[in-house]
Amino acid sequence: MPTYPIIADFRTAAAPQAVWDAFVQVQRWPEVLPAVGNAQIEPPGLFEAGALIRFLIGPQSAPVTQFYRVTECEPPRRLVLESDTESWRGRTEYTIEPDTTGTHLIVRSTMEVLSPLLRLQMFVVGRTMTKQREDALRERTQALLTLAEKL
Repeated sequence: MPTYPIIADFRTAAAPQAVWDAFVQVQRWPEVLPAVGNAQIEPPGLFEAGALIRFLIGPQSAPVTQFYRVTECEPPRRLVLESDTESWRGRTEYTIEPDTTGTHLIVRSTMEVLSPLLRLQMFVVGRTMTKQREDALRERTQALLTLAEKL
């Protein structure tokens, strides 16, 4: 299956533990991600491999439930989230490293295309779609780093 990777680097003055906390305190995501509502971890209070992050996204009049599966969890330095639909499978790995000014965060995201229609779309407008995914990933990650700086 064709895959489309994105790698992005971020730096923040927040400590690595604060960055980790911003990711695991999913109930606080709506504070910095306005399109996200009612974020929760299942089972409640257990942020570990096998947990499910469930949240609402989209307009308040017609929100859609989405989820991430926590597939790898090594506090406070590495987190892997996965999600999928009928058309694609996504995997995002967050590596949190201390540096001299706070934290260096490396994000590796891969979308594996499953459906023939999406494969055709990616062939035709793949660069545009990948750019949109990268912009969304950067916006989401920067918002969580903003939360980390508040913690």
